[in-house]
This record gives sequence, structure tokens and C-alpha cells, in this order.
Amino acid sequence: MADGSKLWGPSAPEASLDYYGNPAIPIIGGVLAYGELYSTGYAGILYAYDLTTGNIDWTWGNGEGTNSSNAGFNTPFGDYPMQINAIGNDVVYMVTTEHTIETPLFKGGVEVAINATTGQEIWSISGYTGEFFAISYAMADGYNTWFNGYDNSIYVVGQGPSQTTVSAPNTATTVGTPVVIRGTVMDISAGTQGTQQKGDFPNGVPVASDASMEAWMSYVYQQQAEPTDFTGVQVQISVLDSNGNHYQVGTATTDESGMYTLTYTPTIAGNFTVYATFAGTQGYWPSSAETSFVSSPAAATPAPTATPLTGLASTATVEYIGIAIIIVIIIIGAILALLMMRKRP
Repeated sequence: MADGSKLWGPSAPEASLDYYGNPAIPIIGGVLAYGELYSTGYAGILYAYDLTTGNIDWTWGNGEGTNSSNAGFNTPFGDYPMQINAIGNDVVYMVTTEHTIETPLFKGGVEVAINATTGQEIWSISGYTGEFFAISYAMADGYNTWFNGYDNSIYVVGQGPSQTTVSAPNTATTVGTPVVIRGTVMDISAGTQGTQQKGDFPNGVPVASDASMEAWMSYVYQQQAEPTDFTGVQVQISVLDSNGNHYQVGTATTDESGMYTLTYTPTIAGNFTVYATFAGTQGYWPSSAETSFVSSPAAATPAPTATPLTGLASTATVEYIGIAIIIVIIIIGAILALLMMRKRP
């Protein structure tokens, strides 16, 4: 998520004091940053005021879905009260909270990240953070940390580590024969080692695309419904052939189990090294893996075998016929000689 930067304290020029005049306590009233005054409160709507003109550049909380502060009967106020907890790297981070924690906690609270320039929601996740628990909210080193009152857990949100694997046939193939290259891209964040997560995903948690991240994380960590529109990530497959040439042979996309598959047909013989590279996303750091296979020369095509003709005489038969013809010629010659001798006077 956002790059870590100090928000609270005298050395934080993008921060302002809260209504207690204490920079160590999260702000409900408003925050000055990027030439804007960001303000929210019990109405749950975030306003961005231009500091020069006083115009409202954009609002968040009066739209649809999580961009709606309307709580109906879920809260005593009819709205979801929101609080700005941190601003950095052009992102406004807010939590659903209020001064007095209700018992039981009302439903529908969120932790949300808003683009500070456009007002577009970047991500949100179900959560409730009481105001004085919100003091522990921290943003540093590219990670956001807070206490979620819905499940009494500490959340850390940011780019997570990934692990890519790749495999190719272990036995030799031949030139011109397709080779199946397959592997996985998995989430190896510390959270995936939780008891619940290991039980739900015994083969590991697949990496999700940025478009699927919000719903996927809610499914993995908060027992929300499994998303039906999951999309994985792209993996680039390249090879180093026996001639020392390195080139990309295709791109594959992981599925909901984290697996990808690509078919490649080698055109020369020799040893091949296969490289699988996941370039990373806004939610995951990149990773790569390599393997190898060997391609043997194609088997030589055997020369065609002559098929003997049927219905023809054998060699011996032809010889006998030739001899018989010669004998006949000799006899005819003798007869003609006798006839010629009889005609002489």
C-alpha cells in the first residue's frame, strides 16, 4: 500500500492537530495535506476542501456500496461514523469508529483507503476500531497496522511476499513434441500460517489479482463468502535453449488454486532452462523460479520397404522361358535351312 511516512508529531508537515490539540491522538475533525482539508465525522462522509478556494473537490461516503455512509438500523445514528487515522503517499486511511463503543458492536464498519487526489476508493475491509483503540493505528514502511474490534485481531495490510514454482517433464522429449510447463504462485505472508487459514487452504493460499484482492482477503481472513469472479495473476515463461538463446515463449494466468499451465514446443535439440516470473502487483512482491528439460533429436524416418509385386513370374520361370524361346528359334532355323536345300536343282 502506501510508502511509510511519519504522520503524527512536529516533524510531520502533512498532519494537523486534533480537536484536543494533541498530535498523538487520531483526528476526527480534519487533516491538512496536499493543499486540501480532509474532514469527516459522525455523518461518515469524507470531504476534500481546496485550501486556496474553499471549494469541495470531492466527497466519499455518499455513493454506493462501501462508498455509502448510510447505516440504516445498524447504528444508533443512521450513519457510519468515520475517522481519519493516517495520510501518506496520496492516500487517506479511515476507520469506522466513535467516541463510545457500542455493545454489541454494530455491523457494517470498514477500514478504508481513499485516493487523496481523486476520492476514489482503493480498498476496504470489514472492521471496527474504537476511537481510543485507534490511537495504535500506525502507517510505516509501506504497511498499515490497526486493531480490528470485530475479531479482536491486529491487522497488517501491505504488499505481501509471494512464491512461484515451475516444473517441466522429467523425462526426455523430442524435437517437435509439445512440453507442458506448469507451476503455482502462492501467498506466503505470515497470516497464511494461521490455524484457520492452514485448515481452509492446506495447499497454500493462492495469489489474487489486484482486482480480486478486496473480496479474496475478506474470504481468506474474515470468513466472508467465496468470490465467484476470482482472477489470478500473470506469469511470464521464458527459456534458455541449447544454443544460448534466451526468449519468452508465452504468458500464463493462475487460477483459483494458484496453478498456471503453458504448452511449449521445442524446435531444436538439447538442454533447455525454463524461467517462470511473476512480476508482482500492488498487493504482492514479485517472485520467480526455474527448472529444466531436455529435447532429443527426432527419430530418423526409416527408408520405405519395397513391396514385391504379385502375379508376376519368378526369375527361374523367366530363365526357362528364355531358353525355350532360343530352342524354338534354333528349330525354326534348322527347318528353314532344310527347305532351302530341297529347292536346289
